Amino acid sequence: MSHLTILSINWLSDGEDADVTLSSDVATVVAFCFQCSYKVGQTVPNLLHPVMVDELESPYLQDWPTEEKALAAAERLECHGSYGYRGCGEVVDQAEGLVQACGFVFDFGDVPAGAEIVRFQFDRLDLW
Repeated sequence: MSHLTILSINWLSDGEDADVTLSSDVATVVAFCFQCSYKVGQTVPNLLHPVMVDELESPYLQDWPTEEKALAAAERLECHGSYGYRGCGEVVDQAEGLVQACGFVFDFGDVPAGAEIVRFQFDRLDLW
C-alpha cells in the first residue's frame, strides 16, 4: 500500500484534534484527526475513512451507451462541505470495501456487489 504525505496540520481548540492536509502526489485532501499525534512531513498509510456516507453507488446503468458510461465513470474528487468529498473512483478491493480516487484509498467497509466503479459522497473524512 502506498503512503500519503502530511502537508500541514491545523490544530483545533483543544490541541489534540486537528485538520490534516494530506497529499497523494496527485491531489490533496483535508481529513479530521482525533487525538492527532502526527507531524508535518510524516508519511502515513494510504487508507482514509469516510464518515456519514450519503451516496455509494454505480455511476451508470448497465444498458447505458459506452460513451456515456465512460463520462459517468471518470475519476474525480471534489470538496463537499468542511470535511466531506464527492467523486468517482475504482473499487480496488471488493471484499474490504476499498475505493481509490485521485491517488487516495477510501475504506467504505462495503461497496455495491459487483461494482468496478462507484460514485460516492460523504460528509467527513477521517485519518486514524
